[in-house]
Amino acid sequence: MSNKNNAVPGFQRRLLTLAIAGLGSIGAPHVAAQSESDGRNQVQAIEEIVVSARRRDESLQEVPQAVSAISGKDMLIAGISDLSDLQSQVPGLTVYPARATSSTVTAYIRGVGQSDPLWGVEPGVGIYVDDVYLARPQGALLEMLDVERVEVLRGPQGTLYGRNTIGGAIKYVSRPIGDETEVALKTALGSYNQRDFAASISTPLSETLYASLAMGTFERDGFGKNRLTGAEVSDKQLYAGRAVVEWRPDANWSVNLAHDAVYDRSAVPGAQRMVVNGIESFFSGEAPLPVSNHRYDVDNGFANQSNDTDNSGTALTVSWQGDGNWAFKSITARREGEFNQAIDFDLGPYPIADVDGVQHDEQLSQEFQWQYNSDTLSGVFGLYLLDATAGGEVRNRFGIPTVLVAPALVPIIGPTLAIYGASGGEVETDAAALFGDLSYNLSDSTALNLGGRFNREKKQAVVLNQNMADEDFTIPNGQVSADFDGAETWTDFSPRIGIDHQLDETTLLYASYSEGFKSGGFNIRANTVQVPDSQNPYKPEEVASYELGIKADIGDSLRVNAAAFYSDYQDIQLSIFTGVDTTGDGNKDSFFGDFTNAGAGVIRGLELEYQWMPVSYFALSGNATWLDAYYKEYISAGVNVADEQKFTNTPELAYTVNGDFSFALGELGNIDARLSYSYRDDVYPTTDLSDIVFQEAYGLWNAAVVFTPVSENWRLALEGRNLTDEEYRNTGYDLRGSGFPIVSGFYGDPRVWALRLDIDL
Repeated sequence: MSNKNNAVPGFQRRLLTLAIAGLGSIGAPHVAAQSESDGRNQVQAIEEIVVSARRRDESLQEVPQAVSAISGKDMLIAGISDLSDLQSQVPGLTVYPARATSSTVTAYIRGVGQSDPLWGVEPGVGIYVDDVYLARPQGALLEMLDVERVEVLRGPQGTLYGRNTIGGAIKYVSRPIGDETEVALKTALGSYNQRDFAASISTPLSETLYASLAMGTFERDGFGKNRLTGAEVSDKQLYAGRAVVEWRPDANWSVNLAHDAVYDRSAVPGAQRMVVNGIESFFSGEAPLPVSNHRYDVDNGFANQSNDTDNSGTALTVSWQGDGNWAFKSITARREGEFNQAIDFDLGPYPIADVDGVQHDEQLSQEFQWQYNSDTLSGVFGLYLLDATAGGEVRNRFGIPTVLVAPALVPIIGPTLAIYGASGGEVETDAAALFGDLSYNLSDSTALNLGGRFNREKKQAVVLNQNMADEDFTIPNGQVSADFDGAETWTDFSPRIGIDHQLDETTLLYASYSEGFKSGGFNIRANTVQVPDSQNPYKPEEVASYELGIKADIGDSLRVNAAAFYSDYQDIQLSIFTGVDTTGDGNKDSFFGDFTNAGAGVIRGLELEYQWMPVSYFALSGNATWLDAYYKEYISAGVNVADEQKFTNTPELAYTVNGDFSFALGELGNIDARLSYSYRDDVYPTTDLSDIVFQEAYGLWNAAVVFTPVSENWRLALEGRNLTDEEYRNTGYDLRGSGFPIVSGFYGDPRVWALRLDIDL
């Protein structure tokens, strides 16, 4: 519940709840089974985790920031196969496929994110592949292919990373190429005819030249069907690859050339029709279809059912490590993508609200980093340049009862009126930034951290939205809803200051203040006839975040990391659907996606993480977050309606508890097992705060059993996810406010099982 006073109601109760729930994502604990001669009750030391969150390798426990890291090896027991699976293992993280898509990511960290994947809209959470920022969310729901680890940084990230991200960053770190030939094979068979296969090889080609190649196919039958056509929905057909060549002429220099590609040919996602659509009767002359009793099956009549995503990129990284204190890195990257999508909003057989479109994007980025490390001073300085172009066209088809908009025309055109509208345009982004972050040791135990980022960003938009006379969208009918060119430039300076103190050898205390910035933009879907202000640029978001934290290893068996934060969030960007009257009769017969700045809000919370390994064969870990997010100002029609609004994708309480067990099987090998429970509180997934799409609190049970032989060159795992087959919505659409009786819900995965085999040759 929101609380606008300084006191936090029930603070002690929530803190106790978090502590009991268990808190983790520091990395899964390694529980090692021992023989009887080793002593079954011997306490195991928790493994040190090395991360590069501050652009230098250091222990996770020495980083004065809220960071979580999961290694590739830990992902097997955690059942993590793509980025969406991280949600249960990282505090404060919400990540799932964007509505009506398969591989487009929606990500929130600490209540900050962006749910609209339209071109020109900046994400609130940055996703990086080996230091290269992915400007668009399409295809960014990455499979864990040839990954060494994934790091998640919570809070504003601008002084350490090339691209500023206001909510946090998810960093995908690929497996480095070793000095010896390594071959790995991974396969999985499971529910709904799941069939995954991935292979990777890394090898030296000469004394100075190295190469690696990884490829994977990830396929599964659909969770549901189109009852009208028999076609599958919510299936998976995803193909990915990555190739790397690295030249190491000497001990100081390396040149790395990497190329990756993702091709998604999955069918459209299934969804549940959640209200009766009376408009159907005007098409059929019969009673409309009832509310669907299945969370995936649909009755889509829209002929276009494409859901294709192509995404690829090439990066050239040149690194130099001096013999003294300095190091240098240059990262040059180019990425491009194309996204074709079709949405049958009404989920029915008639052309009431059918939308399809194509998007394309290109980005060219250049980052220079200078790193300095000495006994008293460490830091990174950088210059970042981004030139990105994204555009496309969205084609809207609306079927309206003629009697509602033009009764006199019923004898001429029939019971329904078709309205065709095309929204097209392009947005160019030119960004330049100088950033730096320094850590200065005031004493052997205390360090001062200072950082800053100066950012200049320019966006240019070309928009043409018009109605068409034919269903092929080739003949304009003369009705133009938006036709404009726009340009805007924003500048920002975001500072960061912090102090950390090593209380003893195993306990770190830290405090920090940081600011974040996300640029504004233009709404490609603008309707300047009905809403003249929609052609104006929406403003940048800004956040000021205060954080206190502790990282402590208590003895050899307990690790506890905790953080408390307070974020002042300004000019929050929201995507909403606005109904419009295109015929002038006073009835809403169409809608468009509008963008607005909500005003200001506050997000404060607690995060706790822990690992406890009381004996060699058992460990307890988990993660939990308590969030209190509320609006201070939300202006609608000139009135502050903050008390009526809620933050989306921000559960008040979320936690996960993992129980890990390990058993030695003598000379055969070892069995590791995990039973995991994750809980998420009530949440509004959409900005319209739909009472139907609203998701009540729910919990998920997952389990995994892994056998590893003594040789440790292969692993066999049996995993089950959502064991109780919980039905829960990730997101949805509610168009009732736009004049259409349409509400749909997109659900998470049902109960699934998989048998996985990993082989290292």
